[in-house]
Amino acid sequence: MAATVLKSQQITVSAADQAASILGFPSPGNVAVQITGTLSATISFEATVDGTNWVAFNMLPSNSGTAAASATAVGAWTQATGGFAGIRARCSAYSSGAPVVTIRYAAS
Repeated sequence: MAATVLKSQQITVSAADQAASILGFPSPGNVAVQITGTLSATISFEATVDGTNWVAFNMLPSNSGTAAASATAVGAWTQATGGFAGIRARCSAYSSGAPVVTIRYAAS
């Protein structure tokens, strides 16, 4: 059975603390984050159980087997959502550029 894309969001970052986020997962699945454009910024991957409190969330980059909780360059990352209620990719530090952050959730 193919995965079904249920939720997605895309933003262009222009300041710290802006985030692409998805809340209210109906079931466990997988999430993907892609960062494109130009950036001098840090995008932090975060997860929540209660929809309010966010914690670091390790994701696997498409070109490596080493998980990371943040990114400072363009690329794509994936991870299973487990029992989390939401995932976000938040700009935790911003200097310049216009990174485009796309986040997508698909049910398994």
